[in-house]
Amino acid sequence: MSPTSKKGSFMNVEIAQRLAAMRREQGYSQEELAERLGLSRQAVSKWERAESSPDTGNLIALAKLYGVSLDDLLRIDDDVVDDVAFEEKDKDATAEAQAQEAAVRANEAAVRAAFEKYLQFDGTPHKKSPFRLHFSDRWAPLLTKLLPVEIVRTDELTVGRSAVAGENGMVRASNALRAQLRSNEREAEDHDYIERCFGRSLYSPQALARIEQRCCTGDHLGCHLWFTRGERVPGQPMRTDTQRLFEQAAEQAKRNRAAYVRDSALHQNALLRLTEQIRNCMLIHQQPEDILAREGRLDGTRVWRAPVLHDGRVFLRKDEESRAGFTVDLMLDASASRLHCQESIAIQGYLLAKSLASCGIPVRVTGFCSLRGYTVLRVLKDFGDKNGEHRVFDYFAAGWNRDGLALRGMGELMKSAPADKHLLILLTDASPNDSHKILPSGKIPLSRDYDGQPGIDDTAAEVRALRAQGIRVAAVFMGENTSVPAANAIYGRDLARIRRIDQLAAAAGRLIQDEIRELSG
Repeated sequence: MSPTSKKGSFMNVEIAQRLAAMRREQGYSQEELAERLGLSRQAVSKWERAESSPDTGNLIALAKLYGVSLDDLLRIDDDVVDDVAFEEKDKDATAEAQAQEAAVRANEAAVRAAFEKYLQFDGTPHKKSPFRLHFSDRWAPLLTKLLPVEIVRTDELTVGRSAVAGENGMVRASNALRAQLRSNEREAEDHDYIERCFGRSLYSPQALARIEQRCCTGDHLGCHLWFTRGERVPGQPMRTDTQRLFEQAAEQAKRNRAAYVRDSALHQNALLRLTEQIRNCMLIHQQPEDILAREGRLDGTRVWRAPVLHDGRVFLRKDEESRAGFTVDLMLDASASRLHCQESIAIQGYLLAKSLASCGIPVRVTGFCSLRGYTVLRVLKDFGDKNGEHRVFDYFAAGWNRDGLALRGMGELMKSAPADKHLLILLTDASPNDSHKILPSGKIPLSRDYDGQPGIDDTAAEVRALRAQGIRVAAVFMGENTSVPAANAIYGRDLARIRRIDQLAAAAGRLIQDEIRELSG
């Protein structure tokens, strides 16, 4: 067996030890042996330290010098040889297995990196999460025309359409996608972005700051509010991306109006029917008020005004037209969950606003969504807007929905309502969901997603807070069966469920009739 045969370092060590022992038995030092063989002492030393092996010529010379055969010179016990062979075989098998495992891990890492980079998928299994490709810029509107695609929620404003209504249009972001969303470190840029996309604020910076001090607390710490009518800031230059968004919003408004015109007769009948129902309810449950007139029942306390002030209105008569005595705020969920039914929501919102205005009930229509930590309340039709119901057709959906903060913001808007009593009706799927997390607090040291139970609990708390202020809060629920418990937990008995969006106006009309009865009771 040669010292250079592959039996591992243990075999070489055994041979080295045998060579050293035989040298000492023959009475040679390393220097003397090297001299007899014509080598350096370092060469002999390396043999005996198993750092190198003697070649065949040196082995023959050693055997002759010691008077032994080559087999005796290199002999190793059979048990040792077997042990070494087994150990080497086991080492080889282990090394091969480790190499294969390392290759698998490297391949998995490469695949995960590719999916995360190009497909925004982190490799983690998600329940009921379909495979999605994400497109932006010009690809999104193009694909909506060519393929049955779905526009997902992001922190970038995307005005578009969805041909997929699965799960009521609800789109949830994976943790990987959430990690890529903007943080609040770029406050100035986010403020500018929101203003350019949605229009100037209804409030001055100072007034808005005071509102945020009151509203952006607790679960909404670090968030912002934006109240707007969608009007551009005078003199602000229009950027290319913003111009495209305004054009897309205008296209959606055209689609909303075109959808109404296509079934104009049907919608007119629905409008007349709803208006009649509300007006009849007012006539039945509300008593006409006494008003000053030039004829009717004489008011003795005002007779003096005729000769002194030449005011002939000294009579009282019943006002045949009842007055509501309350205002109605209609809040339309304008998040990406409504992408698939924007035209229907705009039509139903218009029908409801028009019928209320025809009955003399002050009504305001507001869409709400959230982007980049801002909850945007976009007033489509205000109380004082004459024939402003047509602006409801400017409705479009995008982004997220932070329902609790939207309700807080609506509470601020209602402070300027032209009546003491208020009815707030929401169109909702009872699924609050926002990319901006709930920041850590003293009780809960870790941040949480504004989603699921935390979002439900927060929204329910805000509903209770508004009701404690004397505001009646009701909801028209259009969502999945799985969200029914959440809707009940948030709104309680003041909840009307609809199966189709074209039932919105009628359902809201019934809630308004209930309010009229309550006011008259």
